[in-house]
Order: sequence, then structure tokens, then C-alpha cells
Amino acid sequence: MSRSPIYREAQVRLKDYIRSRGLRPGDRLPPEAMLAAELGVSRPSLREATKSLQTLGVIEAQHGNGLFVAPFSFRPIIEQLPYGQAESNTQFGEILVARESMEVGLMHFAAKLAGSAELAECERLAHVMGEREAAGESSAAVDKEYHLMLYRGLGNSLVDQVIETFWELFSRLGDAIPRAKGTGLAAIHLAVVRALRDGDARLASDKMRAHFDDVRSRAANID
Repeated sequence: MSRSPIYREAQVRLKDYIRSRGLRPGDRLPPEAMLAAELGVSRPSLREATKSLQTLGVIEAQHGNGLFVAPFSFRPIIEQLPYGQAESNTQFGEILVARESMEVGLMHFAAKLAGSAELAECERLAHVMGEREAAGESSAAVDKEYHLMLYRGLGNSLVDQVIETFWELFSRLGDAIPRAKGTGLAAIHLAVVRALRDGDARLASDKMRAHFDDVRSRAANID
């Protein structure tokens, strides 16, 4: 008989235990024997449940120190995605639409950061992108840093993680998307940040849409 239903019940009980006791990220769980008795499950079933919840990022094991409630992260979601998730043009297009909707929507909030150190850093990064593109070098790492920094001043950890998740998915395409010609990509990034520094959310939204239109056109011929 499969033990899956038992381990799944142990998994549900463990999550309920964490929730009902108001445990927070970093809080330690009781030792295995005590926790199994508390949940009314066998130790082997609890062991299976804790392993699966570690994979899902609900709890984490610290060697020699026990189990702890894990901080929220999209990393387990990324790791569970099929490796081909971002490899077809159709799937990439779906990811692009989701990312575009989010980043364009965030322009309204980012425009309130006019004069912030984060936007000043984004302008510097856009210039670095231009220098690398002019030299025929990849600016992908700087591009990622720019997009993460663009919303850092919002102080929203969920936004930060979602943006980083999109970048992780994009990175699976490797060099499949042709580079922008010249310093065109850097110019678009510079236009976005300058509009934000002027507090012009509408113009920033238009420039961000132009950025994604450019990515979409360059990705159109991915096999």
C-alpha cells in the first residue's frame, strides 16, 4: 500500500501546526519525536513530510541544529519548473507578457522615488550598459542589476523576489535572444530612469513598454 496519503496528511498537519502557533521565519520546530507525537503521525511519515516541505521551501534544515520555518522565497518554485519551461517561443512570450504587465504597472510607484539614490544608481548602470554594448560586450548582468535596483527603493520584498524570478526564467534562454544593435537597449533603459527621476510615470510607462516591444521583436525568431 502506498504511504503517500499518510505522508501528505503529515505534511498538512505540519503546515497547520506552523500556522496555528503563529511560527515565523527563523522559528525552530520541536525535535522529531516530540513533533511526531504532537501531530499524531509516525516518525517515518513526518520525516517524509519534512523532506517534501524543505523542497517546497516551507521549512529548512540546519545541520546539527534541527528544523526551522523558512523565510518566503520563490526559489523553490523556480527549481520545480520543468527545464523546458522557458525554452519555446510561446512559453517565453507568456513570461514576457507577465513581466511587462508588472514592470509597466510599477512605473506609477517608481516615479514617486524621483531623486532617490536607487534611481541615480540605475542611471549609472544604464551608462555602463551603453559602454559595454559599444564595446561589443554582453550587458546582461548589468541589465539584471538595473531592473532589480529600479524597484529597490519601494521596500517591497515580494516585488524584489518576483522581478528576480522573472530574470531567472529569462536566463534559461541563454544567448537565444539576439542582442540589441549598438547601444539601443541602453538608451531605452536610460530613457526610463530619466522619466522616473522627473516624476513622469506616464512617460516612464511608455518607455518601459518600448523596452518590452524591443525584447519581443528580437525574440520573435527563437526556435
